[in-house]
Amino acid sequence: MAQITVYALSTCPYCKKAKALLKELGADFEAIDVDLLPKDEQNKILETVKKFADKCNPKVNPGFPTIVKGETIIVGFNEAKIKGLV
Repeated sequence: MAQITVYALSTCPYCKKAKALLKELGADFEAIDVDLLPKDEQNKILETVKKFADKCNPKVNPGFPTIVKGETIIVGFNEAKIKGLV
């Protein structure tokens, strides 16, 4: 199981940047393109993404990419935070 999970959309440029950065950093990550999943799986993952957003302090709106490593959650593309995660 990968250390980092990236919940992404296949067409999102920020998701692509996040995945490329993690790859460049040699991170052990799994990317899930939510929009390419069957509808029932999409709905489950969207609920999961909403729960992750609710855990952020300060709270943020759910969005993509959502990057999770343990208790650390990053919503949106933030190069510095992603580098700090690896």
